[in-house]
Amino acid sequence: MKINSMAIKNLEPIKTIAISHRGEYAGIAKAFEKLAAWASANNLWAVSPKMAGVYHDDPANTPADKLRSEACLEDLSGSEPGEGMKYYIISGGKYFVMQVEVIMSEYGEAWQKAYTTFNEKGCEYDMRDHYELYISCAGDTQDANASWIVDLCIPAK
Repeated sequence: MKINSMAIKNLEPIKTIAISHRGEYAGIAKAFEKLAAWASANNLWAVSPKMAGVYHDDPANTPADKLRSEACLEDLSGSEPGEGMKYYIISGGKYFVMQVEVIMSEYGEAWQKAYTTFNEKGCEYDMRDHYELYISCAGDTQDANASWIVDLCIPAK
């Protein structure tokens, strides 16, 4: 894992089309695959939307089968959501943003480092969305060893 930057930023809300996932956070991959296939079938990649994962629950305090998350595709084209999809607006406002370069197996470590740094800086959480915004992938997105650049976004009071 490589940390590229850390900063407190004021982020704009992001209008998305999302698929909800319930269960272990690692299982959200299937929702992303369905969303990406739908985007391809509807020629939505031409406008270069970003994808994001929104995580609603703390896995340290919530049973794995009760964890709630959203696989999101930035809605830049005004498309109607497909079957099993919905509109979802990722909250904006003041966020601690840590940009990392990770492979799939390093996401947990990256989030742990982000929360540790957030707490060390004396920041306080609020109830807005905690999310990861996928900036780019060097290689095949299906390759577990592909390197991703991701913004980990933690809402701050």
